Amino acid sequence: MPRIKPFVALAGVAAAAIIVSAAHAATLSVTTSLVVTDKQTVSYMELFHKPVNKADNGITLNYKGGPEVIPNRKQGAALKRGVIDFHFGPSGYYSGLVPCARVIAMATVPQATIRTNGGWDVLQDCWKKGLNARLLSHPMEGVTKFHVYLIGEPRPSNISGLDLKGFTMRSTSLYHPFMKKMGARPINISPGDVYTSLQRGLVKGLAWPEGNIYGYGWHEFIKYRVGPGFWNTSSTVIINLDVWNKLTKKQRDALDAAGVAYEKNSIEFYGNIGAADTAKLAKAGVKLVNLKGDAAKAFTKTVYGETWAAAKAKMPADVYEKLRKYLLK
Repeated sequence: MPRIKPFVALAGVAAAAIIVSAAHAATLSVTTSLVVTDKQTVSYMELFHKPVNKADNGITLNYKGGPEVIPNRKQGAALKRGVIDFHFGPSGYYSGLVPCARVIAMATVPQATIRTNGGWDVLQDCWKKGLNARLLSHPMEGVTKFHVYLIGEPRPSNISGLDLKGFTMRSTSLYHPFMKKMGARPINISPGDVYTSLQRGLVKGLAWPEGNIYGYGWHEFIKYRVGPGFWNTSSTVIINLDVWNKLTKKQRDALDAAGVAYEKNSIEFYGNIGAADTAKLAKAGVKLVNLKGDAAKAFTKTVYGETWAAAKAKMPADVYEKLRKYLLK
C-alpha cells in the first residue's frame, strides 16, 4: 500500500501528507491542471472524483487544488517525482516528458476501440516511461472540439486554412506547430492570465476546446470562433505508477472501472456544457465561422498534419507508427 509521504506545495501552500490507514485503505493526493471551476475539472469532480470517494473501495481522493497550488506545467513532473499521487488535466502541459501526449487528442478511432485494439497499451507504455504514471481515463470524447478564437475577422487561406500572420496567439506546445504554420507568433500563457492578455491586447486570440470560453469571460474580447472543429480533449486521469503498484487488486479494479465509466458518462455530461457555452457565445455576439471549401480542407490538414509531424520528431519511429495505426481510422 502507498507510503506516507510529503505533499510539497510548490506555490507557497503549506505541506500536507498522504494518509494511509489500516486494512490497505489509501488517501491519495490529487491536483488538477485547470482551476476547480473549469468545466472540464467539474466533469472530473462530478463523474470520477466524487463517485470514487463515495464507493466502498478503500480509496479516498484528497483534492489539494489546481494551478494555484502547483503551476499547471509543473504538475506532470510533480506526479513523476511522487510529490502528488493523482492528476487530472490536459496532457499537453507535460508533453515535454511524454511526447505521446501530443497525439492523444487527435485520435479518430473511438476511445472504447483504442482500449482494445492495442492503442491503449502503447499509450500506457508512453506514460510509464515518460511520467512514471498509469492512464486511467481519457474522457469527453467528441464533445470538446477545439476552435480558433480571434478578436479580429479571420482571413481564410487555401494554403494553411487560416492566415494568422502578424497575430500573437495564446498557445501551448500542443498548438505551436499549426499556429506557426499559419503564420502566428504563439506564446505560452496560463489560462488564468488569458483574460488580462486579451484585455491588454497582448494576444489576438487562442485555440481552446468547447465549454469554457464564456465561463472565463473571454467572450468580452473574442469576436469570432473559427472552425471546422478539431481534435478531442487531451485531458486524462493519471496516477503515479509506484502508488498504483502498491494498491490492492480491489482498489486498482475500482479505479480502472471508474475510468471507463467516466469516459462513457462524460460524453452527454460535457456535451451539454459545451452546447450551453456555445449558445451563450452566440447570444453575446461571437460569430461562429466554419471555413468552407479549400480553406476548410487546408485548415484541417494543417492542424492535424503539423501536430503529427511535430510529434514524430519527438518520439521513436516505431511508437509513432503504432500510434497512427491504432489511433487513426
